[in-house]
Amino acid sequence: MKGILYGNFLLNKKWFIAAGIAAVLGTAFCAFFVSLVPDEAGVVATVLQLVVIAIIMEWPGRNLEANIKCRFTDITLAGGITKSTFVTSELLKNVISIGIGLVMCMVMQLAMSVFDKSFFTLETVKLIAVMAVTMGALEWTASPLVIHFKSAEKAGLLMGLIFGFGLVLTMITFCTIFTEEKETFVSGFFSLLSGNWLPLIIVGISAAIYVIFYFVLLSRVKRGDVC
Repeated sequence: MKGILYGNFLLNKKWFIAAGIAAVLGTAFCAFFVSLVPDEAGVVATVLQLVVIAIIMEWPGRNLEANIKCRFTDITLAGGITKSTFVTSELLKNVISIGIGLVMCMVMQLAMSVFDKSFFTLETVKLIAVMAVTMGALEWTASPLVIHFKSAEKAGLLMGLIFGFGLVLTMITFCTIFTEEKETFVSGFFSLLSGNWLPLIIVGISAAIYVIFYFVLLSRVKRGDVC
C-alpha cells in the first residue's frame, strides 16, 4: 500500500504545487487588499482557503479515473493487492490530502495574522477544518461513481447536483432561522460553523459518510469489472 500511495502522490504533485501557488497568491491578496477593504467576518480569507483545499481534493478522483483507463487498477488488484487494501488506499489518498490542505491553510492564516491577528484563531482553524472534512467527505462519495462512469467529471457533476441542492437548501434554512438579521447569508453561515454545536453535527455526518461509502466502494470493487 505504501508503494501505491507514494506513486500516486508523486505522479500527482502538480495539484499540490498548484494549491501552493494559490495559497501564496491568496495570502498576498488578503494581506494587501483586505487591509484596504475590511473583512471583519473573514469571508474572503475563508473562501480563498477553500479554493486551496478544492484544488488539492480534485486529484483523488481524477487519479482513480486515470488508473482505471490505463488498467493500472486491474493490474493492481490482480497482483496480490486485496480489494479492502485497494479501497483503504483510496480512502487514505483522500484523508492525507485533507491533512495537507489544512496545513497549507494554517500556514496561510499564520502569514495573514502578521497583518491582522483575527486571521489566525481557534475559531478560524476550527472553521476551515470542518469545511475541509466536509469537502473531503463529499469527494469520497463520488468514488463509486467514478468507477461506474469511468469519469471523475461525470461523477463529480452528479454528486454536485445531488448534494449541491441539498446543501444549499439546508444552508438557507439554517441561516434564516439561526443568524442575526444584520448578517449576510455567507457571513451568517460562517459564524454558525464557528459555533459549538453545528461543527460537531457536520463532522459526525462526514464521518458517517466516510464509513458508509467505504463499504459502498468496497462492494463495487468486489463486483469486479472495475476497468
